[in-house]
Amino acid sequence: MRILVLFSLVLLSFSTWAESVKIGYIDTQRVVNNLPQYQQSIDEISKEFEPKKQELLDLFKHIELVRVKINAINNTEKKENLQKELTKLASLEKNFKQETEFWQERMNIKKIELLQKIELLINNTIYELAISENYDLIFYENAAFVSDEINITNKVIERIQNNSL
Repeated sequence: MRILVLFSLVLLSFSTWAESVKIGYIDTQRVVNNLPQYQQSIDEISKEFEPKKQELLDLFKHIELVRVKINAINNTEKKENLQKELTKLASLEKNFKQETEFWQERMNIKKIELLQKIELLINNTIYELAISENYDLIFYENAAFVSDEINITNKVIERIQNNSL
């Protein structure tokens, strides 16, 4: 029992000597989604890839027309053109698949590059904020609960927006 009382006194004395620790939390997803730079860049990427998207949609419509033609050939018993149209359809489908995969990969690369730039901007802003406001520890990502006192997400958003003006 004496050890428990002594241990409690030691803990109490440490807590009175300890300095307060300033902790912050940032919801990085909210920061990214609220940055005008991010939205503007996403719009630019969409505009850049829009012509290719339209090409792919046109190719898909063409593939559908070839399928309808093949069905018509099957129904009218004109089998001599059937193999030619089936070969054409297979080639179009292969081309469509390759072009779609390439287009998607290029768009994903652009988005990853954008997110890397945004991540660097956010990390630099967090570092500057931590230094200027004397934070000891800043968390981000998964948290079960975060009080409004330590949630500094809005501060980060405001600081980024003010620095970009």
